Amino acid sequence: MKFISIFYTLFWMVFFPTCIAFNDLPGFRHVDEAMTAVLIVFTVLVSGVRTTNRKPWKEYVACLALLTFYAAYSLYVSRVNVAEAVYIEFVQQIRPYSVLFCTWILNPQFSRMQKRLMLTTMIATLLAWLFFTFRAGDLLPDAEFPVLGQLAICTGMAYYIFAQPSANNKYVALFIVLVGLLAPKFKYFGEVVCFVGVVFFLTHRVHFKSPKTVLQLAVLAAICIAFTWTRFEWYYVSGWENEELARPMTYKAALLILKDYFPFGPGMGTFGTYAAAVHYSPLYYSYHLNEIWGLSESFSDFVADAFYPTLAQYGVLGVGFFVWFWARRLKNINQITDIRYYRVALLAFFCLAIESVADTSYLSGKGMGYFMLLGLCLNSTYRPKAEEKKEDDEKDDEKPLKLPETPWIPSLPQQRSEIHKVWRIGE
Repeated sequence: MKFISIFYTLFWMVFFPTCIAFNDLPGFRHVDEAMTAVLIVFTVLVSGVRTTNRKPWKEYVACLALLTFYAAYSLYVSRVNVAEAVYIEFVQQIRPYSVLFCTWILNPQFSRMQKRLMLTTMIATLLAWLFFTFRAGDLLPDAEFPVLGQLAICTGMAYYIFAQPSANNKYVALFIVLVGLLAPKFKYFGEVVCFVGVVFFLTHRVHFKSPKTVLQLAVLAAICIAFTWTRFEWYYVSGWENEELARPMTYKAALLILKDYFPFGPGMGTFGTYAAAVHYSPLYYSYHLNEIWGLSESFSDFVADAFYPTLAQYGVLGVGFFVWFWARRLKNINQITDIRYYRVALLAFFCLAIESVADTSYLSGKGMGYFMLLGLCLNSTYRPKAEEKKEDDEKDDEKPLKLPETPWIPSLPQQRSEIHKVWRIGE
């Protein structure tokens, strides 16, 4: 239906500037939550439309039920943090999965003009961010702005699938992605390496169980680490034993929490998230993390510093569900037949995997671009049953017309011949 693609085009055009680029400005802080709520309500309202993809509904409902279970567990069983922290965490956890599943369910079919509008909005947003940042004089050679990288690589991926297919598309997309290097986070180097490897060298589906694929992924990971070695070594090699660094100690504490709170974890809003910082979690006192710079109650800027440690809130069971969820997504990605959409879907997965090592964009509006692109790519091979029937009918119409078999009727010359034979016999 056209109104679904119109809605999603407008949603896209509002979301990228307000929820990703300028979300930190006054008045925009809670726009992403409101936009997510609008997306969920709209998806429910149009769920009966025949062009929507109903297959993801069951898994989406199961995901919401699981999060609701953990919210109830956090409020009435574990009770580690206050109810306000649980509410904040619940809203944050719902966002990424709702954006992915709702995009997947809505199955918007964009016109060429709509694709152009969405792409133009993204490029204009990227240029506006650069203009205002340069003008403010904040963009220094050693500055790190994760937003720029997220904007650049999402815009590059969108250009690759939205622009009219041509041999030069991947080069234009790469140029857009390289803009993110003007103020890079170290992990962004790894994302650029992934972009080049996937877009320029991937020619067929990846079989993750194949030894050859495992070797290729290991080489890709090694290249990413090589490009980011300075920071990787600082945090995860020599810095791992440094008990004064916030990020390594957060990872180490997460492992202890998984052990101490087996199997469901301490619950929502207790560790590694914005909620645990705003309503300072008692776990930071229990594991003496409050003594580390950046993790104290008075200065908690590095509490929400990486996504993977936040999984400790949900225990071993929650980690298992997380791995299962993404294993299913990789299976869905491998069903994509269009190589362009397949590459972008893989890139979205790789970017989220890399971002989550040292950022919590997975739970914020800034990371939703990856989920939106992934949802669109998963729909690239879906066709509603009504459309399949219509195509089958059209194919039947193209077949040559076969008349039903009828009794043999002789032609006029044949009739005369038979009459002549009868006349001769009569003589």
